[in-house]
Amino acid sequence: MEVCTVLYDAEQLEAFERDIKPLLMDYPCEFIAYSKESVFHFPEQHRVLVWLGDEALYEWLPVAVTNQWQIGFIPHPDMTKASRHFLVAKKAKEAIANVFESEQAVDSDLLYCNDRLVLNAVMLGNSDAMKSASRLDEGLWIKLKHLMMMIFKVGQVRLQAYQLETKKQKVIRTAALGITVVYRVENSDFTKRLVPQETQDDSSLNGLVLAPRSMIEMVSFLFNRFFARHPSRDNLPSYLGHIKTESLTISSEGLIDYRVDGQSFSDEKIEVYLKKEALKVWNSNLPKKQTAQDPKEAVRVSGLPKGAVIKELVNRPLPWIHHADLEEVKETFVTLSENAQASQSYLVLMVLSTLLATVGLFANSAPVIIGAMILAPLMAPIISLSMGVLRQNTEFIKVSIKTLVTGVALAIFFGTLLSLIVPLHTINSEIGARLSPTLLDLGVAIISGMAAAYASARSEVAKSLAGVAIAVALVPPLAVTGIGIGWLDWQVFSGAFLLFITNLMGIVLAAAATFLVMGFSPFYLAKKGLLVLSLLVVMVSVPLVLSYNTMVKEQGVIYTLEGWMVNGIEVKEVQVRNGDTLYISAKLISNYPLKAAQIDAVKLEMEALLGKKIQLEATSAVVR
Repeated sequence: MEVCTVLYDAEQLEAFERDIKPLLMDYPCEFIAYSKESVFHFPEQHRVLVWLGDEALYEWLPVAVTNQWQIGFIPHPDMTKASRHFLVAKKAKEAIANVFESEQAVDSDLLYCNDRLVLNAVMLGNSDAMKSASRLDEGLWIKLKHLMMMIFKVGQVRLQAYQLETKKQKVIRTAALGITVVYRVENSDFTKRLVPQETQDDSSLNGLVLAPRSMIEMVSFLFNRFFARHPSRDNLPSYLGHIKTESLTISSEGLIDYRVDGQSFSDEKIEVYLKKEALKVWNSNLPKKQTAQDPKEAVRVSGLPKGAVIKELVNRPLPWIHHADLEEVKETFVTLSENAQASQSYLVLMVLSTLLATVGLFANSAPVIIGAMILAPLMAPIISLSMGVLRQNTEFIKVSIKTLVTGVALAIFFGTLLSLIVPLHTINSEIGARLSPTLLDLGVAIISGMAAAYASARSEVAKSLAGVAIAVALVPPLAVTGIGIGWLDWQVFSGAFLLFITNLMGIVLAAAATFLVMGFSPFYLAKKGLLVLSLLVVMVSVPLVLSYNTMVKEQGVIYTLEGWMVNGIEVKEVQVRNGDTLYISAKLISNYPLKAAQIDAVKLEMEALLGKKIQLEATSAVVR
C-alpha cells in the first residue's frame, strides 16, 4: 500500500498524539505538522489525510486542488463545515476506516462564491429571519423560542428584488425574503427539510428562494419548519422556489449583503458556481456521482412573485393576505366572465332543472330533487357576481345580476306554471322543509360559497361543484316559491323565497371573502363590496334568528317530553308546532285504555313541566 501523509493541527499536538495517531499505526503513514506558514511539495495524486479545523481547510483545500492531491478527512474538533460537506464520520476510527477501505477516490465538486470556497451555504437576504428559520431544526425549546421570535417579527419582514440567472441563461426576476445556495440540500439547516435529498451527486448546485407574499404564507412557512415533514418531490409550497443548475448569478439594486458559511460580505453581484470534479476524496460515505456530462437544469419558480407584484412587495411590510397579479389569475377571470353570460345552455338548463325540481317536490321524492340540484346552472353567475363585487368590477356585476335575475324569473315562472297544472295542494315534507329557513341554512350557504369559490379558482377540484350545488340547493326554493304563487299561499311563497335569498347572500359573501383570502383582490378595493354584502346578510339574518330561536325552543320541548313518564303513562313521538298557544302532538303509551280525564291529567302535568299553556293532540296506545 502506498505511503500516505497525515497533516495534523500543530496547535493540538497533544490531542493528536493521544487520540488520533494510535488509530493510524496499522497503516503506512508519515506525519507532518500543519501551520499557516507550511509549504508542501507532494507529488500529484499523492494521498493526504488531514486532521485540521475548518479555518485551515479554507486555505489548504484550494492548494490541494491546484496540486491534484487525493484527500481523506479525519474528524477534528473544529472541522464542522468540512465534515458536513464531505460526509465525514463523527468517530475518528470509523472515518479512517472509510478512507482506507474505499475502492477508489470520489471526484468531488467544490462550490465557490465570488471565488471563495463554500463548504456549507451561501445565504443572502433577511439575515435574522433566515438564521432563526435555520435553527428551527434544533431542540424542542430552542425551536419554540425561535418560532415565537419569528412570529412576533413577521410584521418587520421585508422582501428585496433580485435577478437570478442560471448557467443556461434562464433569467428569473422576483422578490424574496432570502436566497440560500448549497451543493447538497442537507448541507444547510435551512434547506435540508425544504426539498428532498438526492441519493447521488449530479454536479449541480441547489438554489432555494424563500418568497412569502403575505404574513399568512410566512407563518405557514414557520409552522411547516417547526412541524417538519418530509418534503414532497413533486410539489413545492407557493412561497418557495428551487433552482438546480451549474452556476447562479444573483444581482440586485445596489450592494448585496450575503454570508458564505457564516462570514459576511458585500458585493454588487454574486456568482456562485461549481468546479466539477475538482478534488479526489477517499471516503466510502460519499454518494456516487452521476456520469452525465451536461446535468439537466431544473427551474421551479412558478409560485414566486413576478411582474407588478414585485413592486408591491419590495421594501414594504408584508400584507396579511397575498394579492395575486392579474396575469396569475387570468384564466380564472376568463372562466368567471364566461360563466356570467346568459347563454342558451344556461336558459335551457334553468327551465329543465326547475321543472324537474317542481315534479320532485310534488312527488315528495328527494332523489329527483337532488337531480335537479345537480342540473341547475345557477351557481355560476352567483360566483361571478361575488368576484365582481370583490373587485368592484361594474361590468361583472351587471352581467352577473342580469343572468341571475333571468334564471330566477324563469324558475319562478315555470314553478308557478307547473303548480297550476298539477292538481295537488298539499304541503308534503319536501315542500315543508323549505318554508322555515334558520341560521343553520345560512351556515350551509356560507360554507358552500367558500367551497364554490375555491373550486372555481382551482381547476383540479372543479368537479366538487356538483356537491356544492347539492348542499346549498338553489333551485328547489325557487320552485317552492313558484308553487306558493300558484297556490296564492303567502306563507309558502315568503318562506321559500327567504330561503333562496338566504342562500344567495350567504354564497356571495362567503365566495367574495374566499376570493379575497386567495389573493384575487387587495383589501382596499374589496372592503366596500364586502361591507355592503355583510349588511345585507345581517338584514336577512333577522328573520333567520327568530326562526332559529323558535326551532331551538321546539326542540327543547321535544327533548323534555320525549320518553317522559307520568302516572304510568309514557309520552312518545312528540311533535311541536308554535302558534298563539303551543301545539303538541304525542302518543301516550300505557297498559290500559286511557280515559278523557287521564289525558286531561297528562296535559296538566305537561303544562306544569313546561310552564306554559298548551294544546294537546294525543293518540292513545295500549301495550300488553
